[in-house]
Amino acid sequence: MGTFVEEIIKGRKTFFVAPDKSRFPESYLEEYLTAGYECYFIETDLFLPISTKIEVILSVFKDCIMFFNIDASIQKENWQISIPRLQKKYPDALFGITYSKRQTLQEKASLEEFYLFKVGLKCGCIQLEYQKKNNFGIIEKALYANQAMGRRKNVRAVCGGSCTLKFVNSENISVIAKLSDISISHFSFTLNLHDNVKIQQYEKIKDIQFNIKGLHFTSDAVEFSSRETDTGILYVFAFTNPRGQAGLEESTKRLLISRIYEIMSTNCQSLLTQLFNNITHKIQKAAE
Repeated sequence: MGTFVEEIIKGRKTFFVAPDKSRFPESYLEEYLTAGYECYFIETDLFLPISTKIEVILSVFKDCIMFFNIDASIQKENWQISIPRLQKKYPDALFGITYSKRQTLQEKASLEEFYLFKVGLKCGCIQLEYQKKNNFGIIEKALYANQAMGRRKNVRAVCGGSCTLKFVNSENISVIAKLSDISISHFSFTLNLHDNVKIQQYEKIKDIQFNIKGLHFTSDAVEFSSRETDTGILYVFAFTNPRGQAGLEESTKRLLISRIYEIMSTNCQSLLTQLFNNITHKIQKAAE
């Protein structure tokens, strides 16, 4: 796999299989990103069985968390059989279930006895309320309890050619570069060794102009670290606000979060689509 794909795979991801969007809307995923949780929906379609999608995801994102909506009625899918099988086959992944609130405590206890004690699901059972507004916090608590953030403090988006920055350094040299990645706290970029541009350790740069896939904003930043790579020197900067404090202005942060989620979602979904298409092509070829 190429470096770009490897960067997309990095970081723990949480996948919700066949979610009930009436109780768990997709808009929640962007909000969870703010807290450092990278989450995605995996849904059914006419082209590839969801069981195949699940296998592809687990083979690529080996340490992911996966929650199954056991109320989802999917042809040829028996969750009480498939979930234990997947848990045994993919020991590095963590599994849990979501389900709508049961009518009686006995129903709930019976369900949890099977999945928690017989199957031994490490991520537990998330009971969703009938009103979706109550479920945001329920799911967020489950993500926190299962360490869905992984080792990182902030989720970062791997940038393509659509993310750039421009600034003037302490030597009054204008610098234009493509971003390697960006989060709500840090960003990185590489300068060619032949550019003769030097950035000092902990150098503060004011009024850096950013273009993050069409989102334009200006911010100060301070050099955090640097290292030499095959293509030049990779610099990591930390955002600072006009008062010299760490981080972005709140209004800018909200806009950037939305754009980071868009980039990350596009990257992950593009990778999955490519993998799913490869499988579909193999199935079609075998059927010829």
